[in-house]
Amino acid sequence: MAEHGPRVLRVCRAVVGPVAAEDAWSETFLAALVADPRLRPGSDVAAWLVTIAHRKAVDVV
Repeated sequence: MAEHGPRVLRVCRAVVGPVAAEDAWSETFLAALVADPRLRPGSDVAAWLVTIAHRKAVDVV
């Protein structure tokens, strides 16, 4: 989370603004924890998290 958290928050802020971004950020990491066992070894974790963040932020809107 420390490595990717700031990037995920930037994505969330870009989609929903600063107020709702923290909710989308939290939802992103909760979804990532659930989906983590299905993540293939060698996957681009940053890209994966950004995709989840964008989808969660859109859900907030």
